[in-house]
Amino acid sequence: MKDVKLVRILMISYAVYYLCPSDTQRLPKNVVVNLYTNLFEGFLHFIRPRMDRNVFQDPESFMTTDKIIFHRGYPVEIHHVVTDDGYILALHRIPSGRRESYPQNVTSHLRRRPVFLQHGMMGSDHFWFISSTNNSLAFILADLGFDVWLGNSRGNTYSRKHVSLDPDEDRGFWNFSWDEMGRFDITSSIDYILNVTREETLAAYIGYSLGCSLFLISAIERPEMNDKVDVMIGLGPTVSAAHLKNYFRLMAPFVKLYQLYQRIFGIGEVHTNDGVLHSITRLICETSEFGAEFGRYWLSHVFGKSDVLNNDEYYRLIAHYPAGGSANTMTHLLQNYNTGESLSYFDYGAKENRKRYGTTLPPEYNLTLVTVPVMLVHSDNDPFAPLEDVSWLKTKLGNLKGSIRMDNPTFCHGDFVWSPHAAELVYLPVVRFLLSSEDLTGKHIARLQM
Repeated sequence: MKDVKLVRILMISYAVYYLCPSDTQRLPKNVVVNLYTNLFEGFLHFIRPRMDRNVFQDPESFMTTDKIIFHRGYPVEIHHVVTDDGYILALHRIPSGRRESYPQNVTSHLRRRPVFLQHGMMGSDHFWFISSTNNSLAFILADLGFDVWLGNSRGNTYSRKHVSLDPDEDRGFWNFSWDEMGRFDITSSIDYILNVTREETLAAYIGYSLGCSLFLISAIERPEMNDKVDVMIGLGPTVSAAHLKNYFRLMAPFVKLYQLYQRIFGIGEVHTNDGVLHSITRLICETSEFGAEFGRYWLSHVFGKSDVLNNDEYYRLIAHYPAGGSANTMTHLLQNYNTGESLSYFDYGAKENRKRYGTTLPPEYNLTLVTVPVMLVHSDNDPFAPLEDVSWLKTKLGNLKGSIRMDNPTFCHGDFVWSPHAAELVYLPVVRFLLSSEDLTGKHIARLQM
């Protein structure tokens, strides 16, 4: 009987989530908000005691990124950068590796070159810490002697601030898409890092999923960015979305309705980590074996079906993902699917497009203007970055130096950050490429024994 009730709850939340994937509806203040809040809290109070409590919870499920880094035995710093359009972004820095990994009397004169890691859509820099320590790219790079910086896009859990706009009160805070995230977030973050470290260039920019597109946009919009990064490495690069193979392609034909829905209800923010639907879904997914299976099923429709996602990684992920963002960010993905093989500017509609771009349709980004050396890592089983889209991207980039195609036919989009084999299959080949690039440019870093 208990399972029957759970199935009903799952079916309702699942249907509402997929039809109306939003978490913030600008409801009237006072009475309505209080009633809404009380009903939600009452529901959680009612359902919690009725669900199984036999699922192990990893302690990192309840930690912020900086606390996770410290918990793993690494030094951590929190920095804040203000973009040219006023958003305040959090950067987490791992300035060195584990203390016990250093030879004695060596650390004082090591030169650590900075690398910048950027997460994917609706995520945070927690993506880099889902897996175990020796299987985390951020920690591997730190132990090899790099100065590791982790970006957080505007609107997520760690970058929900602005110099003048209130994300809870001002709809204007959420008026951004891939365009602004690439043009402002990435450029401001890179400039900040170079200023702090007093380096001329980053040793590498490593982008996962949308993190790849954001750098390409920054390099096109701000050509000087091409000279500030030695190499750009894209993991599961989501650039063209013409051949998406996850549930977002089912939403794409209804993108105009989705935008109308946003305008009617005043929705700017979506997929917040503490939103109503995600709170309910996470509660279900975390507190019963049945719910955990439902959660895995949901993740498979976004990241692809993974054969290797174990319980530790699963519970760490759903506690932190999604981390929130703007409705326009989601809309931009759907628009790019409808446009076909391209990376296009955001489509505001014919009238606004004419004001912004001088044309009724948004223009395409000219990827040949990206002159920084690029390496791509991709998989045939990636629904977010399928082979057709990656193949198209390879023909457009101005300075593609190479690519790695996963031999494993079951390696999916999520496996880039949670697979227990990610270090072996992805990170170590990336590190070898990065070190060879360092040798070629004559910009050596410290080689430490791991």
